[in-house]
Amino acid sequence: MVIAIVVGSINVDFMIYLERFPSADETVSDGVFEIHFGGKGANQAVGLARLGSKVYMVGLVGADSFGDMAIENLRRNGVAVDYVRRTDRSHTGTAFILVNRYGGTMIAVAPGANRLLKPEDAENALRSIGKADVVLSQLEIPVETVARIARVSGDIGAKLILTPSPAKRIPNEILERVHTIVPNRVEACKILGMDLGEGLDEQGLETIARELVKKGVENVVITLGEKGAAYYTKASKSITIIPTTRPEKVVDTTGAGDSFTACYSYAIALGRSVEEAVRIGITCASIKITRKGAQEGMPKLEELLDKISQ
Repeated sequence: MVIAIVVGSINVDFMIYLERFPSADETVSDGVFEIHFGGKGANQAVGLARLGSKVYMVGLVGADSFGDMAIENLRRNGVAVDYVRRTDRSHTGTAFILVNRYGGTMIAVAPGANRLLKPEDAENALRSIGKADVVLSQLEIPVETVARIARVSGDIGAKLILTPSPAKRIPNEILERVHTIVPNRVEACKILGMDLGEGLDEQGLETIARELVKKGVENVVITLGEKGAAYYTKASKSITIIPTTRPEKVVDTTGAGDSFTACYSYAIALGRSVEEAVRIGITCASIKITRKGAQEGMPKLEELLDKISQ
């Protein structure tokens, strides 16, 4: 069984499904409101658990009813919550998400308790768990906490998978310990402070990936939305783009990237190659976007295997 530790954000998502997005200063009515669960950390944890992994979530929520809801949702999805702590210094992380009829999203996040996750708390959790195949983290928690996670992951025999979102410059002390970094094309530019102009073409993708590998990253996987994903490894030294087949009806793209990363990490933990893991991740994401909610739409292992066999 794959053992995974996810150290990251836990949010409650307030969703409004609309025909179209409002423009500045415009009100669009007739939306449908729903509450779902999110946070890139929690999304990835649920994604891994639905594939049959043993998953430990490490994070921080507020001492409020939303924190109760978020913890119960993780537990209901098979995620171990022993290392999810509570704080009365801030509210549980929240996101306000608009979804249009094409499944596109506009997202605003109030991180709340996620910003208070301390490096020592993350380290203590990882050392207490003691052993894992993969550790996943993101940048919705403090960078100094991610840096501590990067140092400790190797001590417990785990490969570190990093989602650099929201995009920001990442210290080399983190990058040199990353097995795989998984940005989208916008984040790929921002984390290096590079401006490659409009539309990141294959040459641009390779330029960014090469620079990340120079900084110590072992593998770079750049998600491309409806165009699939690209990967570049220290061994291959060239970019490879793997396309995806867009489903007939896209319902909600929220959490698609996290579904991809969860599946990719699962495959890597099982010893699959980067190319195989990318293909599996693309398949996972293609299932997720046909369903509502970041976590509720994550596929189970049997659904993934059925899709792969088609």
